[in-house]
Amino acid sequence: MSSRMGIVLVTPAMLDKLRTDRSIASNAAVCTLLRRSLLVPVMHGVTFEELDQVTPTLASRGGFSTAEEPMEDIVVKIAELVGIVTEEEADELRMKSAAN
Repeated sequence: MSSRMGIVLVTPAMLDKLRTDRSIASNAAVCTLLRRSLLVPVMHGVTFEELDQVTPTLASRGGFSTAEEPMEDIVVKIAELVGIVTEEEADELRMKSAAN
């Protein structure tokens, strides 16, 4: 696997699917990313507590929540995590986002 990072958008529909289809959580790619701590959850319409009830391993990764911060800020943080932007570029993008 050559992925540097995986991003999972966690929605109510995804949680429902995980509750009924455990094979998703055992997918080889997902397991590899979880083992290497490279899977970042982004909560949208669910809480980390709800995710923890379904898959504690994914919930323990931390991540981001659209209820806590705007998607624009989350995108900048993810870009910084994967090295697409430098810390200085990320700060500039945050300032532009705050101005809008």
